[in-house]
Amino acid sequence: MKIKLIRAASMRQALAEAHRLMGPDALILGNRKIDDIIELTVAIDPEQTKDTGEAWRNALAFHRVPRRLAARWADQSPDTALAASFRFGSIGFDRPLLLAGPPGAGKTLTTAKLATRLVRDGIKPTLVNADRNRAGASAQLAALSRVLRAEFVDATVARKPSTRKLRRPSRRPVLIDLPGMNPFCDDDMALLRHMTDAVSGSAVLILPAGLDPAESGEIAERFHGAGATALIPSKLDLSRRLGGMVAAADAAPLTLLEAGISGRVADGLESLTPCFLAARLLERQQKDIPSHAA
Repeated sequence: MKIKLIRAASMRQALAEAHRLMGPDALILGNRKIDDIIELTVAIDPEQTKDTGEAWRNALAFHRVPRRLAARWADQSPDTALAASFRFGSIGFDRPLLLAGPPGAGKTLTTAKLATRLVRDGIKPTLVNADRNRAGASAQLAALSRVLRAEFVDATVARKPSTRKLRRPSRRPVLIDLPGMNPFCDDDMALLRHMTDAVSGSAVLILPAGLDPAESGEIAERFHGAGATALIPSKLDLSRRLGGMVAAADAAPLTLLEAGISGRVADGLESLTPCFLAARLLERQQKDIPSHAA
């Protein structure tokens, strides 16, 4: 049995370090607090590590992770492989946040989840509808704004979304729900670039997790080329295979922020970390993952 002593400023940091160093199967043998330092004693059985390695390789094949990545990751611990390959971060609201993606990706639901979180934290956001393509898009976001007592702006005009109202300084977080865009249409990608530049915002790609890996990679590349800098995978509750999400993160230097794991606004978003993503990839055969309507 391999035993290691870990010291950190908090229990959360100590557990994260234990997971990083020893893997998801590490056993906690004991913990104590000395002054402001947490000491955690963890152990791992070498035979269990071997079993985890086999499960990891099987998971990569099941999820159809791109072969180049699967070959590189095969002999690494899951969270180490993911942490070394991808960028992970948190959502910032210092600039207007534009939620972009193909039609039906879950942009409006993600907007609603982020707005609900902000209101629960005592922060009133400004919700902006920039989608004139989907029937009822403005009414849906306006209704949510009334429930949350948040400011609502309808930025749609006759032919294209207007950014005039968004150029004024605002201390409130601004969430902009964009129309569904075809990543292979140059006009749509030009519109995304125009909208992002016009409001000096940050564009986040919302992409369903269960798409074909090759398709997901191409979509991510196109949206990144039009200005998207981060990725929020959606519909993890409806996706058994996550190779598409992995391929999208690998194809373009998009920062992984959070993930949509439910179709309900109240369930919010889950922070994306190497540990979380590794666990979702390894639990591929679990039968009782909660399922919610999209």
